[in-house]
Amino acid sequence: MTPSTPARNPKPSVAPATAVRGQVKIPARQALSMASGYARSRLGSQAKAVAFIVVYLLAVQLFLFKAPILNALGVAGGIAATVAGLAFFLEGLLLAIMPLGERCGLRLPAKAGPLAIALFALVIGVTATFAEPAIAVLKAQGGGLQPWDSPLLYYLLGPGSGTLVWAVATGVGLAVVLGVFRFMYGWSFKPFVLVLIPPLVAASFFFENEPGLRGILGLAWDTGGVTTGPVTVPMVIALGTGVARLRGAGSGGASGLGVVTLASALPVAAVMAVAAVLAPAFPQPGNAAEFFGPDARVAAERAVGGAGALKEAAVRALEAGVLSPDLAAQAFPEGLKAGAVGNRASGGGALAAGAWAAVKAVVPLALVLVVTLVVLLRERLRGADEIALGLVFAVLGLFLFNLGMEHGLSALGAQSGSALPRAYQETSREDRAVTVRGVDADDIFSAAGADGPREFVWITDGKTAQAVPLDRSRLDPDAGVYRHVPVESAVFAALGRWAGLAAVLAFAFALGFGATLAEPSLAALGLTVEELTTGTYRRSSLVRTVAVGVGLGMAAGFARILFDLPLSAVLAVPYALALVLTLLSSEDFSAIAWDSAGVTTGPVTVPLVIATGLGLGSNPAASFGVLAAASAFPVVAVLASGILSEARARRSLGMDTLAGGLAR
Repeated sequence: MTPSTPARNPKPSVAPATAVRGQVKIPARQALSMASGYARSRLGSQAKAVAFIVVYLLAVQLFLFKAPILNALGVAGGIAATVAGLAFFLEGLLLAIMPLGERCGLRLPAKAGPLAIALFALVIGVTATFAEPAIAVLKAQGGGLQPWDSPLLYYLLGPGSGTLVWAVATGVGLAVVLGVFRFMYGWSFKPFVLVLIPPLVAASFFFENEPGLRGILGLAWDTGGVTTGPVTVPMVIALGTGVARLRGAGSGGASGLGVVTLASALPVAAVMAVAAVLAPAFPQPGNAAEFFGPDARVAAERAVGGAGALKEAAVRALEAGVLSPDLAAQAFPEGLKAGAVGNRASGGGALAAGAWAAVKAVVPLALVLVVTLVVLLRERLRGADEIALGLVFAVLGLFLFNLGMEHGLSALGAQSGSALPRAYQETSREDRAVTVRGVDADDIFSAAGADGPREFVWITDGKTAQAVPLDRSRLDPDAGVYRHVPVESAVFAALGRWAGLAAVLAFAFALGFGATLAEPSLAALGLTVEELTTGTYRRSSLVRTVAVGVGLGMAAGFARILFDLPLSAVLAVPYALALVLTLLSSEDFSAIAWDSAGVTTGPVTVPLVIATGLGLGSNPAASFGVLAAASAFPVVAVLASGILSEARARRSLGMDTLAGGLAR
């Protein structure tokens, strides 16, 4: 038979798609429609994750505490940039980083020895940490910190932020190596937490009693939650799954359980170790006069990043009134004006720096994966165009996320935290200040009060006059001008101060509970729980239990700030309970419980919680640690819930067995 010649029919009127060399060619309009629908779904999912937190903070700030939203347009734009950035970043991970990581993780164990696998795990852990969105946000949280309050903390969040990130990255890298060896040789999970956690808690008590190290404690523990984000966890689990499958590990190893815990604990140890080594080279916390004095000059320059930065800090201290002109003249006889203000990046320069930071965070991780795949595994790089597009998306997304978080969610969280004291104390409303002119001595009088005589001044708005308490620091008697700042009573003044403090703790619990329910990674962990417990412990139960634990942890963290409690004690109690409950729990469920603390700290929750805590606390150095408490309590909640669930299942099984015996 001879092949038939295709008839020359006229071009069909509708050609939705044609095949060209094995590829489907879609008309431009249809492709645009499909792409826009996909983009809307991705943006919508990220908007839903952020919506609860934004609406909740806005409602509490506006309607309960009646505090205005400062720079509302900028905050709205920042939130939009955060949502778009997170959507782009996660899409870039799905297109480029995750496929490369999964291929390396699944194929490297079959072609390389333990040493090569360990080296790869170390490099992946380090580079993945640099790509975590929350890392960059953490470095930006030291803006309100004064160098003399905690010089070492100021250094690690400012000039030495690279040292902080490298310490965290090294801790994650070592955690990945340990996780790989655990999967490779089938090591039990429990010994890891029983060996790692007690020394960390014991070191916390030591840090608490050392003035130079006290400010680092909360930051060190908070880094444990920052590291377990959307980049590190999937990458590490992919590598661990590949090793476990090759070595024939059990279900716990194959599912990657326990690796999140290691990646949360070892960075804490690494930051503590770095802080302990660096502390002797920095001044002790104190006041501005001591910090800028001649005895601490060299160490102070080291803390702020050089002589020019020290002058700039002195200018700020002078303007704030915490450094007297006489002491400033003694410390800087050459004067402070010349060269006091450092070079600040312009708007365009700041954007360029942010873009370059995003490139440096994403590209090294991709290069490590590509080199491993092509050079070490000698495999062909398939889908290079898709990988390139994914890298562009990831870089763009990280840039937008960092930009939006700084001006959007972090700003909103800081404002909400600053508004919380309105619940239990009077508030000066600077936004409602009025300037009264024509004030003379006849307008000022004294009246008896509960605390003795008090001065008042008559002010008028042109129609009515009222007497308000006089603050002589705002009176210019020569010009007859008085600036009146209204003072509002506490929101819960009628119920007492303790009612206001309880309202703040309730706010913290609701924030932690609601934000946890929106975490998609927690739902995925819940599915693993259902499988491992054969339906005895349901996914919904895990989600609710973890949410309650995070809420309680948030409340404990806020209580620490409000009542100036030692962080070591706040963490020691839940971790002691967790260790005891771990001994009573099964291997797999223990790993689930400890990992649940890591999966709740997403890229949105972490910086928002830190910003809110910093906004509430008057001392930024003492405001870190909320995230650490929010990570400790879920472990206790899940372990206790699992033990109770298992007891109920055994009791139910026993009753069924007894009923069957009686029936026979």
